[in-house]
Amino acid sequence: MIFLKRARLVPLALLMVLAFTSCDNDFNTIGGRLIGQFDSIPLYEAGIIGYSNKIGPVQTNGLPVNSLGVYNDPVYGQQVSSVLTQLSLGTTNPEFGTDAVVDSVVLTLPYFNTELEAGEDGNAVYQLDSLFGNSPYKLTISRSNFFINNFDPEADFASVQKYYSNQGPVFENSLVGSPLYSNESFFPSNAEVVHGEFNDENEVDTIFDAPRLRVNLPVQFFQENIIDKVGSSELFNNNNFRNFIRGIYFKAEPLNGDGNLLLLDFNSATNADAGITIYYTSQVTDASDSDGDGDITELIGQSSSYKLNFGSNTVNTFSQEFPAAIASEISGANKGIGAEKLYLKGGEGTVTVIKLFEDEAELAELRANNWLINEANLTFFVDQDRVDGGDAEPENIYLYNLETYQPIIDYYVFTSTAATQDPNHAPALEREETGEGIKYKIRITDHIIQILNNNTTNVKLGLVVMQNTNVVTNSALKTTIDSIARVPSSAVISPEGTVLHGNLSPDADKRLKFNIYYTETNN
Repeated sequence: MIFLKRARLVPLALLMVLAFTSCDNDFNTIGGRLIGQFDSIPLYEAGIIGYSNKIGPVQTNGLPVNSLGVYNDPVYGQQVSSVLTQLSLGTTNPEFGTDAVVDSVVLTLPYFNTELEAGEDGNAVYQLDSLFGNSPYKLTISRSNFFINNFDPEADFASVQKYYSNQGPVFENSLVGSPLYSNESFFPSNAEVVHGEFNDENEVDTIFDAPRLRVNLPVQFFQENIIDKVGSSELFNNNNFRNFIRGIYFKAEPLNGDGNLLLLDFNSATNADAGITIYYTSQVTDASDSDGDGDITELIGQSSSYKLNFGSNTVNTFSQEFPAAIASEISGANKGIGAEKLYLKGGEGTVTVIKLFEDEAELAELRANNWLINEANLTFFVDQDRVDGGDAEPENIYLYNLETYQPIIDYYVFTSTAATQDPNHAPALEREETGEGIKYKIRITDHIIQILNNNTTNVKLGLVVMQNTNVVTNSALKTTIDSIARVPSSAVISPEGTVLHGNLSPDADKRLKFNIYYTETNN
């Protein structure tokens, strides 16, 4: 096979220009890459194969954020996300004073938001971030008797315990007592939350908070299980407490088949306001003689509060059933030749496998050419016959090494620190209708340079939707699929999905493309 037949060479006139201008040092090489006069450089269309795998249950403890609610994807159907989180004591072995009585209990869970310009009345105006869907759902918050281990007892507690997205039925079988809170039609508000709190002088201050879930819980439950337990072993340390009140379960249920879904940070260590606050009054000596009768031994009520934190262990559960036609197409794909369509879905969704180059013969010939590589990129066109577009489309997709589960080198190459990605490597979805179509383009220049220079192996790459392209930790699959044992955690967080044209798409112009821009050298 003669691979060079696929190369698109520039017109002779442009080559003549290139020859003359090269004398003026308009081109420079950096690490084998040629930069400058990009439009006049030849293009080689390399072989590529892509196909998708459904990943099944995935690890959901240890995620940076969690999803809660109901999301109806126009392609992949409904995902229902619920959350089980531990409770921990704000301070261990707490003291509540004399004759402490609970006044109110408030659960708080701030939403991710962006503050906009103030409205005409001067009040703050907010936009909720990471909100999917616009219909209400049923939300129930209950006490759970399921004990969340930090470490795996089956591995002699030598490794972290893993919990998976399909464990919702197990958690729900462990719920005890009546719900602590229930809302038959829950929808998160973007309004500023105004409430009162006692200050150190026992006076009420008006507090203005950014949007959040802020609801009252039953007073009697916390009177009996927290305040009245003062001095007990249950409150002595957090190990004891987590065995006493083992967790709180946030259960989402569709309402009229629909709902909304939010990304939330349940961890009080990173989201300081998240948790349950108990407001109580205890009796203290009135040393100030506040009523002026001369008696400084009288007892008066003093308002105080005590915080229970969420975390540190939180688990997401997903209920997600793919449409039969999509599941059948994914399972029936011929992995040796690729697929017509590539299916990308977050949550308990899919991962797409990308194989670069047609075979070893193609790769060997390219290595022998000793080209200077200006740019290499992958272009993925959205299948607009399957995807309606708009807000349902994920903004980003992410390419990574399927052997190491780490980003490819282009993710880091232009950054000053390894913690921040190069925005030119995988820019957001190009939504503009250009005649080519809506697409994602991922630059893999340095990855290809290393392969062609024999510095790295041509490994398979994974492709997933990505909620946050700066988060590259991984979550384990319950069952290894196609030798894939882990997927990026940020893909697990995202409820969104899309459909892309594969390398076998009937639409030849929209097929998955692997382009290499190069300049020939004298070997």
